[in-house]
Amino acid sequence: MLVSRFVEGTMSAPEAQNAYCQRCSGAHYLISAARDFCVAKRCPDCLEVCSTCDGMGFQYFVDDNGYSFARPCPTCGPVDTRIQKFNDARIPAKYASNSAFDQFEYRKDGKAIGNLQKVHLKLYKYATEYAPGAPGLVLWGGVGTGKTHLLASVIRHLTIEKGVSARFIEFTHLLSQIRETYETGVGETTVMAPVINAEVLAIDELGKGRANDWQTSVIDEIISKRYNAGLTTLATTNYPLTAANPDDAADLAGMKKAMAQETLSSRVGDRIFSRLQEMAEFVHVSAPDFRAG
Repeated sequence: MLVSRFVEGTMSAPEAQNAYCQRCSGAHYLISAARDFCVAKRCPDCLEVCSTCDGMGFQYFVDDNGYSFARPCPTCGPVDTRIQKFNDARIPAKYASNSAFDQFEYRKDGKAIGNLQKVHLKLYKYATEYAPGAPGLVLWGGVGTGKTHLLASVIRHLTIEKGVSARFIEFTHLLSQIRETYETGVGETTVMAPVINAEVLAIDELGKGRANDWQTSVIDEIISKRYNAGLTTLATTNYPLTAANPDDAADLAGMKKAMAQETLSSRVGDRIFSRLQEMAEFVHVSAPDFRAG
């Protein structure tokens, strides 16, 4: 059995890495939900105990001068690093079982749903070709169209497949965490610093909330500092980029609704919206509400 050979040390590291594990499909890690977030760990069937380093995480080498030194294990070290990057990203637990790109459903009864196939391909290409400092993406469209699922898929791929440092936040949850710092006396920096400094930041439901001065100041600080640092920012929003034209409404009720419609710009402010336009590409996600059945 391949697994027992690996654990007993009779299989070489290259053999172990190339062996196909039925449990993890050869990925060497498993993802599950742990309270609020997704958590990755080594696959117990193929990498619970690394045969290369006997589970120590490093190997000793002797150089040409006879000096002994340690370096990370070439077999399990990269896997552990990517697992840690994934866990640090804090992807919501609900996406533990379906955050991979190949688990996203963009067809129903054999037919494409809206433009989801096109968007799915675009985001997959973005994640696989990502380079540090790449422009971000803002997914906008109606509720329940799969935007958050796609955002989680990008962060999953960047972290656990490419080893990129990233952070996933739901905007109103971030606001709640900041408020808690005021009550506990913990500095606001403890919450904001990981968000502002992440190589890739994913903001879910940008613009959601009361849109008061304090909330606007929070998003202004995040976007402005990341803009100045040239860091990649991704986001989703349910708000349209432009308001509907009241003249296009078919009746009085439709006209009033169009006139009262809020846009992303009105929610985050013209200054931040302008910076987002420079920092990221806006991608329209057009599909029916999956939650409506």
